[in-house]
Amino acid sequence: MRIDNQPFNLLETRHNLLKTIRAYFYKHKYIEVETPGLMKTLSPDPFIDPLEVYIGGKASCYLHTSPEMNMKKLLQSGHERIFQICKVYRVEEFEEIHSIEFTMLEWYREGTYIQAMKEVEELIRYVVGRSGKNKKDIFKMPFKVYELEELCLEMSGINPFKLNRDKLFRTMKSKDFMGIDEKDDWNNLFFKLFIQEVEPKIVEKAPYFIKNWPLSVSTMAEKKDKNRVERFELYINGVEIANGYTELLDPEEQRNRFLIDNEERKKLDKKTFEPDEEFLEALSRVKGPCTGVSIGVDRLLMVLLDKEKIDDVLVQRFKA
Repeated sequence: MRIDNQPFNLLETRHNLLKTIRAYFYKHKYIEVETPGLMKTLSPDPFIDPLEVYIGGKASCYLHTSPEMNMKKLLQSGHERIFQICKVYRVEEFEEIHSIEFTMLEWYREGTYIQAMKEVEELIRYVVGRSGKNKKDIFKMPFKVYELEELCLEMSGINPFKLNRDKLFRTMKSKDFMGIDEKDDWNNLFFKLFIQEVEPKIVEKAPYFIKNWPLSVSTMAEKKDKNRVERFELYINGVEIANGYTELLDPEEQRNRFLIDNEERKKLDKKTFEPDEEFLEALSRVKGPCTGVSIGVDRLLMVLLDKEKIDDVLVQRFKA
């Protein structure tokens, strides 16, 4: 999959990347699936907002923000390894690495997030090894794995996992954190700490994982302990490329987490979503443990091509 063609041909480059990704999954005994892009209800993530679809003048459904829920419904069929490459849609500002419509690779397999991290590393090496770019050396060594709690403490002097909302706010205020507000809940404070004090201070040319994220920002991941879940993110050149976790398969706990997220959406004056009963019922039939991963294909292409804006790797883009 050469991506250093001269002159640069974006259509061929994207085609070759998708072909290489598919080749990897076919080689590892995955089956490719397709799931509906229209949904009657969604996961009520407080940080992700969908595009509404009007049919006959009425808002009757949504464009999916991820194929996650529908793909998990397929796992009850007994197929342990499935993948999909599709367009997804989210309300986003037109920033450098965001787009309302973007391409997502998502897959599910047996095992936990530990096995998934190894597979992500293998996939990235497989793609880079066929890319023709002269940057293979930074992918030869094992990808570093950072513990999020340790990163926060090392980079900011604060361990948010040990503090409730009020103590975290007071601690951050005492350290003159910018942009914090009395209205911020724990999640908002955590992300402000992470974005201001953790992300910018990780100086790594090679890809790295950050694992074990807060439970309160990881609605569909399996618990690791009281405050954390078995979740990781992969970064390349400081850009988040992949997100994965051991899947929560307890339908009642999942229902409760959806209720908590809906309460958060109410506080933010956002629309809430009814639980997808078919999805919750399917969870009880999935053999575990299993894990899922999503990769932003456009962002992956950005870092492989040393581009700074997502516009540089999109053939066409919707403009509001």
